[in-house]
Amino acid sequence: QSKSILISDKRYEQEAAGSKDSLDSESTEDCNWRGHYSSRRQNDDAQKWIVRFQELQSFKAKHGNCNAPQNAGKLGYWVHNQRGQYRLLQEGKQSSMSDERVQKLKAIGFQWSP
Repeated sequence: QSKSILISDKRYEQEAAGSKDSLDSESTEDCNWRGHYSSRRQNDDAQKWIVRFQELQSFKAKHGNCNAPQNAGKLGYWVHNQRGQYRLLQEGKQSSMSDERVQKLKAIGFQWSP
């Protein structure tokens, strides 16, 4: 984790415990509540991605492919979204698709276009 995330977590823990102790001035400058909540959201998003990826692995084991239809609920929407995020990545635009995710999806035979 980055220093600011760790400091934000420390601030959160202190406030949750009712502590009025302040962090040193350098740490206080690094403390960023928006970053704190953003990092927690990123962690939640990463966990959700892993769950959907595992669901996709199960889908492939059952159906022989990774082409969950869009009307297949959350998994279908997720598959559609992965393709869109990959397209954005290829276009050099902001995307939640990382190289690690691309490799994981490629490893199970994910098709980037239906």
